[in-house]
Parts: sequence; structure tokens; C-alpha cells
Amino acid sequence: YSLAQFVSSPILGHLSDRLGRRPILLVSILGGCGAYLLFALTQGLTVLFIARTLAGLAAGNYGIAQAYVADVTCPESRAKAMGWLGAAFGLGFIFGPALGGILSYWGAVAVPLGAAVLSAGNFILVWAWLPEPMRHSGAGGERPRGYRLDFDPLRSSAARASLVTLLTLYGVVIFGFSAMEATLALFCEQRFDFGIRETSWLFVFVGVLMVLVQMGLVGHLVSRYGEGVLLLVGIVVMAAGLLFLGGVKTVPTLLSATAFLAVGSGLHNPAAFSLMSRLAPADSQGGVLGLARSFGALARVGGPIWGGWSFHHLGSTWPFLSAGVLLAVSALVVLRLLPKLRFSSTNG
Repeated sequence: YSLAQFVSSPILGHLSDRLGRRPILLVSILGGCGAYLLFALTQGLTVLFIARTLAGLAAGNYGIAQAYVADVTCPESRAKAMGWLGAAFGLGFIFGPALGGILSYWGAVAVPLGAAVLSAGNFILVWAWLPEPMRHSGAGGERPRGYRLDFDPLRSSAARASLVTLLTLYGVVIFGFSAMEATLALFCEQRFDFGIRETSWLFVFVGVLMVLVQMGLVGHLVSRYGEGVLLLVGIVVMAAGLLFLGGVKTVPTLLSATAFLAVGSGLHNPAAFSLMSRLAPADSQGGVLGLARSFGALARVGGPIWGGWSFHHLGSTWPFLSAGVLLAVSALVVLRLLPKLRFSSTNG
């Protein structure tokens, strides 16, 4: 799934730059719906992997949603809007598993069928109520430069050193965070004798905190301190949470450490995407943000592999401590990068 998303994210984003956000969103949502239907109807492991690969390809459209937000917001309010989008994404991770648990009472097939129905509803909402952004409709904004697939704007954007550094930093942060996510349940089972129920509530706790930060704090803090400061603070707070997590002995300290992680992630993600959006030219928003999602998808492949291997071979705290050190080094890189940032003249 993540490898497929790694491949599709920059391609779908670039297509949305050239052909418009709305048509590519509609096609990718419909593709996701078909993937869930195939998932529900499959009887073999091979077709199951095909279904998940197709779903991953369709899920590359998250960068298009972020590019849409960039199209319809001014630079000053972009991080706040990215925070709201991230909060909506977080709410899906909170309520989605709960809905899946409820649907499972009607059999295993009911879960992917329910996902297909939700995707179909999403398609109808976009088709009926989401207009093409002014920047891409030609009314009061820039019109796409024809329908020939020209990757030169994306290549020139990706060649900017500051943007490449931000993309790499985003991938590193997601690598560390996903290494923690993949092993947290094992750690809690080993140290606190947590079962599925307790671990599920812990992830709900983290998800709710992230949503609250993205919805309630990001806009106010960005207007006061700017995205760069939020990016730095978010990484530092996550690094502290990861290092703290390795030494927790009680449930209250576990909750404190995971609260650090939730708050840090809630600050980091919208600030990172807002900065990358502002560094990218207006005609490459979808491609650049899709490229960022691609970096994140690749990190979500490597992070769990490192987390699982180090947990098993080096010790239960290694995924957290190694990720904490990695993020601490990333914070030093951000500290050196921020004074050098120069935003695109076409994008604030």
C-alpha cells in the first residue's frame, strides 16, 4: 500500500497541476472505491495484494487535497488550513477503526464494503459540491498550460536546495514516528501487559490530542510565530517524547510521553506542508506536495521495518531512542535551514 502510494503521489499531484484538481480527485476516489470492492470480493491472497496496491495508488490523492487547500488560501492562513485538513485526516483514524469494529459484527466482508460505500459517498460529495479552484478554472487565476504532461516545473521545483531539505526532513520525521507506531503496541504489551483494548484507547488518546492541536492551536501559533518556528518546536517536542518513551515505567508517564508525540506531530505536519507549499511555485503545488507524500509513504515502509527489527534484535526501547536521536539531529538541521528559506515569488 505504502509503496504504491510512494509511486502515485507525485504523479497524481502533477496531473492535478496540469489537468485540474477536481477531475483527478474524482478519478482517484473512484479508483479507491473499486479497490475496496475488489478487496471485499477476493478469495485469494494474490488478489488481496492487488486490491491493496490499487488502494495505495488511489490514496496518492491526499497531496491533491493539500494542493487544493494551497490554491484557495493565502500564505498567511495556509498552515491553519493545513492543520484543519490534517485534523480531518486524524478524525478518520479515530472513528474509522471504531466503524470497522461495528461493521465486523456482520462479517469480515462488511468492513471493505463499508469502506467502498464511504468512498462512493465521497465521490458524490466531490462531484456535486467541490468546484475547481479559481487558479485552475481560468477564472481570476492561472490556467494550466495545456494538457501535455510536462514535468519540467516539478523538476525545477525539486532542484531547489531548501525544498529538497524540507522534503528529506519530512521523510526522516515520518520514518521515526512510524517506527514508534509499529512497535508501541508490542512495547505496551511487554511493559504494561496491555491488550488490544488498552492499546486501542492509547491510540485514540494520541489521535484526539493531535486533532485538538491541529484544529485549535496551529492557526493561532502560526500567526504569532510563523511556520518555521512551529516546525522546529514540533520536531523537538516529538524527539523529547520519543526519548522519554524509552524510559517510562508507569501508565501516567506513558500517557505523558505519548502526549508529547501527539502535540509535536500536530504542530509539525501542517507547518511542514505549509512551508513546502510556500516554497513551491503556484504551477507545481500538486506535484511538490505529492512528492512530499511520496517521501512520507517511503518512510512508512522503512520505519516499521527498522522498528520491528531493532525491537526484536536490539531491545524494546531501541525504536524510540533511535528515532528520538534521529529527530534531535533533524531539529539541528532545521535550525540551520530556517534563516536560508526564500519563498517563491508566485506563491507568497
